[in-house]
Amino acid sequence: MTLHRKRNKSLGLTELIAIALGDMVGGGIFTILGISVSMIGSLTPIAIVIGGLIASLAVYSYVQLGLYYRDEGATYSFYKRTYPNSHFSSSAIG
Repeated sequence: MTLHRKRNKSLGLTELIAIALGDMVGGGIFTILGISVSMIGSLTPIAIVIGGLIASLAVYSYVQLGLYYRDEGATYSFYKRTYPNSHFSSSAIG
């Protein structure tokens, strides 16, 4: 016998962000953990912290670009707005 439940709640922004963050963090850790341990052993936590600091700098840059241009775009749209006459480069990035 199968039970069917009626779902009254749809996924909101908070739930979708939680799913995305869980996938990114979980996938990233499981992907790099085995490779890092086999290559650098006990220094793996230090490498993960350094990688997190570098990622934080990238996040800060994207936040500043988003605030400056008032756009939620990604690398392509920021590059195209910064260098509007560089069609080939912006299309290669996109």
